[in-house]
Amino acid sequence: MKKNTPIVVLLILLSTAGFGQLIIKGTVLNRVTRQPVPYANIGIVQSNIGTLSNPDGSFSILVPQKFRADLLLFSALGFGKKAVPVRFFQPEKPVTIFLPERAIPLNTITVTVKKERNQTFELGNRTFRGGVLETDTTYAGRSIALLIEPKESHLKKGFTFPVYLEKANLRIFRNNLKTFKFRIRLNDVNALTGQPGEDLWQQSLVVESAMKNGWLEFDLSALNYPVSKPFYVTFEQIVDLQDRTDIADGYRKYIQEHPEKLKIDTVEFEGKKEVRQMLRGGIDLPGTFIGIVNTPAAAERYTSYERETSFGEWKKVRGIVAATVTVSQYANGTTTQTPEAPCQGNRPECLAEQLCRDFMDNTGVNGMQICVSVNNQLKWSAALGYADWENKSAVSDSTLFRINSVSKSMTSLALLKLVSEGKLDLDAPVQNYVPSFPVKKHPITTRQVAGHLAGFRDYNETDWSDFIRTEHFDSATQALRIFEKDTLLFKPGSKFGYSTFGWNLLGAVIEGISGENYLDYMAKILWKPLGLFHTCGDDIHKTRPNRSKFYDGTGEENELGDWSYKYAGGGLLSTASDLVKLGNKLLYGKEPYLNHKAVLFTSQVTADGKETGYGLGWYVGKDKNGHRVWHHAGDSFSSSSHLLIYPDDNLVIAFLANSQDGVTFDWQRIGALFYEK
Repeated sequence: MKKNTPIVVLLILLSTAGFGQLIIKGTVLNRVTRQPVPYANIGIVQSNIGTLSNPDGSFSILVPQKFRADLLLFSALGFGKKAVPVRFFQPEKPVTIFLPERAIPLNTITVTVKKERNQTFELGNRTFRGGVLETDTTYAGRSIALLIEPKESHLKKGFTFPVYLEKANLRIFRNNLKTFKFRIRLNDVNALTGQPGEDLWQQSLVVESAMKNGWLEFDLSALNYPVSKPFYVTFEQIVDLQDRTDIADGYRKYIQEHPEKLKIDTVEFEGKKEVRQMLRGGIDLPGTFIGIVNTPAAAERYTSYERETSFGEWKKVRGIVAATVTVSQYANGTTTQTPEAPCQGNRPECLAEQLCRDFMDNTGVNGMQICVSVNNQLKWSAALGYADWENKSAVSDSTLFRINSVSKSMTSLALLKLVSEGKLDLDAPVQNYVPSFPVKKHPITTRQVAGHLAGFRDYNETDWSDFIRTEHFDSATQALRIFEKDTLLFKPGSKFGYSTFGWNLLGAVIEGISGENYLDYMAKILWKPLGLFHTCGDDIHKTRPNRSKFYDGTGEENELGDWSYKYAGGGLLSTASDLVKLGNKLLYGKEPYLNHKAVLFTSQVTADGKETGYGLGWYVGKDKNGHRVWHHAGDSFSSSSHLLIYPDDNLVIAFLANSQDGVTFDWQRIGALFYEK
């Protein structure tokens, strides 16, 4: 009886000349050695937009228009990650991305080898009844994963965790290329989804072969890597630009020879109809077929996932990959090394510091400060990493960081003081205080401006010159000429529209009332009286010995111009300890103007009665655990900041970093560590 061998084949050929698509090119380098990082993963999370760097570290990736607001993620085993806003890249202008090496402390563990034989177990699926080929000539990074876990039969034979990896095998059903490459990864099991999760190890092990069929072996014995719970063994297909070119050329030849196997579909992509070519059938297609078994019995016994690109969405598949791992009960030798325990003890301070160190390790943040106070007492603070990476100057408690839009929260206190003194009417037209500001179609009040309800625009993120400015302004009033003639985007009060430019107008309001320069007024009536001795404007014309260097999304130092045009809305320098002092002043301060603080933390409403979740310079709401929090965050292409006040928990948290990566820092985990105690 002839054995049935079904073949499942899918080829997607994407056009590289689509409307509105951005081609990003560059090179990925090791930040320390300046050497290329081959086969780095590049892409947009949970999408099919992804690729791998070439052996020389170069890359090219096509990003459709709809992803312009997303982050392009760069990662490689053994390195920290870099997440760069797509809008940071300029068409056809090559960039260099520097990935920091991960520092993984190791503990040496002595393993006493028992007298009994070191048992080995083969786990996984050896059965295959066909092959699968999925080749995308535009993107790369396809992976297929198999869940490895103990079964009852294994337990009866003495199998227990932890185990040590000996080798892994992947069945190659048919290879039609000169050579092919696969990288092996180990992933934990995501506790929420059951899908492949984080990488368990950071070694990049790539095997290249010219075999036509057979078992591709990965020797893991030298690693002595211990696994203590179920995991996924993942095989990532490595196809660089040359591979994809060879495959595309092979497909063109195949189509010429077998035109009857070409299927043309019309599909909708980004709202436009496109023609895509698909081929079904043909074991002679260029590429490498992975062995699979596609039966109900296999699907019931095993779990397999696949994703199409480096950061694509994992999808459970019925076709179970033919792959195995061999594990042993003991290591090969008397010693082995395992990653150091993340934290000794469960004190909030210890856990918080480890969260910060892990965050720096994963993102490549050069330096950061964090400060936490409870009941108006400093509970924990940390200064981590480098203020100046090149010169290895460490961050200290007095290092000055850009606080970005947290400057709005700082400026809000000046508004509060002027209100308490009867000098500022929040509901009067702004022209009462800044007569030179042009009258618009509709009247605009200070309250509306402070709540992002005025209709002013924010940065034009497609125009770098709107964000990175070189002109220096001597006052907030002088800087108004940047946007004062712009048309309003909507009728004031009708909806929420975030605008840093609007807060620059509030700096001019302060100048108009006080008769003083914004920075001089803030220093005299706020910073010095409140003891914020490390807070000032980021005036690049003044030398600040403790000022941090700042680093853009590529990992390179980047000042991003002159920030004098936005001191009040996003141009101040400070420290985490100063920001915590500010938060505690709002909780415990006795100054008369603080009797009016409720106005800062009361959500404004639109004309139709909808709450905006924003007061005057502060977001107001609850965290994921239902705790009330007043907060603000800020970021630019080279810095990031968070300031949080938990009024019911008497908790204040401040976080500052010298790259934009810090905007993704999970401050809610820090909050939970301290208010739960």
